[in-house]
Amino acid sequence: MLKKPKTLYLNSALLLSKRIRHSASGKIQYSSHVHQKYERIKYTEEVYNMEDTYIRRVSKMNNTALTYTCEDINRKRMKNEYLWKLIYDRIKEIRNSFSVNELVVMFHAYCNSKSFDGNFILLINLFWTLLENKLNNMDYISLIALYFCAEKTENVKKMNEVGSSLLNHIIVNDCEEIKLTEKGLSIILKILCNTSGSSSNGNIGSNNVSNDNKTADEKILAHISKFIQRVDMKEIKNIMLSLHFLLKYKIFDEPFVVLLKKVQSLLIFKNINPHLVLKCLSLLTTINNPTAMQEVKSTLSIIYLSCYISSGT
Repeated sequence: MLKKPKTLYLNSALLLSKRIRHSASGKIQYSSHVHQKYERIKYTEEVYNMEDTYIRRVSKMNNTALTYTCEDINRKRMKNEYLWKLIYDRIKEIRNSFSVNELVVMFHAYCNSKSFDGNFILLINLFWTLLENKLNNMDYISLIALYFCAEKTENVKKMNEVGSSLLNHIIVNDCEEIKLTEKGLSIILKILCNTSGSSSNGNIGSNNVSNDNKTADEKILAHISKFIQRVDMKEIKNIMLSLHFLLKYKIFDEPFVVLLKKVQSLLIFKNINPHLVLKCLSLLTTINNPTAMQEVKSTLSIIYLSCYISSGT
């Protein structure tokens, strides 16, 4: 009987401690929420002030300042169509002042900005006009950025021209000197996957080609295979794009095996649609590499088990 008050005291103390912790946690969460909201308001105010500054100064900017401004608009995710109209006017005024790289940077910044409008034909055509006949003066990074612009503006002719120049660049340069990001590699893969015979000479995928053309095509495919092995793909769509490329051009060496192992891991952890993989593997015809064949069988087994478990039968 004497222990009851002590037990009651302990229970009350524990309850009070729990309430204090809950209250403290609530205050911390509230404080964090207020801080985040304050930072957002502060950032928005800074962006508005910056937009106002650019609107006042853009008409007097030189080529370098205008290039940095376009980059900054994109980086800060500003949405201001009027500002881009002012930039268009200024580019027209000093159109002969820009280097090739500056033009590509500005064009890419616009195509990647929140203010992009496919109907702003005047600005889009101005960029294409200023870049006319300058593809041979670009490095692979600029060509990748420009292909993105051609794709964004739905200009098929420019996509073909830029894609051809990009593949040419891959042929004449050492693979080790080309450092690609996942996004850059995905653009090159799209160039090669989305056309039946796309290469610098238009002969990849064609049977009626000369030995020189075959050598060039083989060099492109060898380089891309190395890029696939070197770049750590994170996005599912790019992994599937890589698999599609390897299957389309019947490249079943080490990059194919490594990529299939990655796909198997994604299937096991249900991070990828098995039907998507199965559709891609339907491109498969004949494999002469026993190791690659075994990995294909393992992948198909995992797909079968995944579908079996999902169906619950």
